[in-house]
Amino acid sequence: MAASNLWQAFQSGDTTAFEQIFHAHWDRLVQYTSSIITDEALAQDILQNFFIELWEKRSTLPIPRDISAFLVFLLKLRILNALRKEDIRSRHEQQFAALLQSHTNSAAEALQTKEVYSQLQQYMDLLPPRIKQVFQLSRFEHKTIPEIADIMQASEQTIRNQLNTANKRLKLQLKSSFLSFFL
Repeated sequence: MAASNLWQAFQSGDTTAFEQIFHAHWDRLVQYTSSIITDEALAQDILQNFFIELWEKRSTLPIPRDISAFLVFLLKLRILNALRKEDIRSRHEQQFAALLQSHTNSAAEALQTKEVYSQLQQYMDLLPPRIKQVFQLSRFEHKTIPEIADIMQASEQTIRNQLNTANKRLKLQLKSSFLSFFL
């Protein structure tokens, strides 16, 4: 089955197509995840959750030109979120940024990254200026809540509320978009 037909079958809920995608890419994605996450149990959890969420969001995902590059791209974002949630970002952020830079060589991946960033930027421009700034400081500059509160001269709770508002608004705007997979 051609890659685009396989992906379309997967999007339609064909479990056999999902299994084929899973088995075809599992080893590469395990290797990639393990190259970034040294904790084997955490790496396995991230990858398993990645495939669960991939299945759940399948109908909102675009048809990629290169399934492998697309899966690696989505996994990179999932790993970054996991590192942030595990509060080990500070120890791994520079290592991840270097790996992210070194692994973003394929033209398909670069194009996909540009398309995603462009669409997210359009939705962010709809946010109120202060909420947009809080979101950018958190997600793109990787500032902590206390750092953002200091920069914006606001309480940490206010920053949490604004970040929560930004996430809710973007998720609502991205509801039909595959970008909601990343927030």
